[in-house]
Amino acid sequence: MAKEFLSQKGYKFTEYDVTKDRAALDEMVRISGARSVPVIAACNEVMIGFDRARLEQMLSCIKQRSEV
Repeated sequence: MAKEFLSQKGYKFTEYDVTKDRAALDEMVRISGARSVPVIAACNEVMIGFDRARLEQMLSCIKQRSEV
C-alpha cells in the first residue's frame, strides 16, 4: 500500500528487500526497533506500518523543506 501511495503521489523512494539484504535489515532495526515492514523514514521521523494520514504529514514536511 505504501509503495502504491507514494508512486501515485509522484514521490521517488528507495525500496530495500530486507529478506535479502542483511545490511538493510540491520539499518531498519537500528532506526525503528522493528522487524516488520514497511518502515518509512523521512523528516527525522520513522513510521512503522502504513498510516495514510501520518504519511501525508511526512510528505508535507518533505515538500516544505524542498521549497525553502
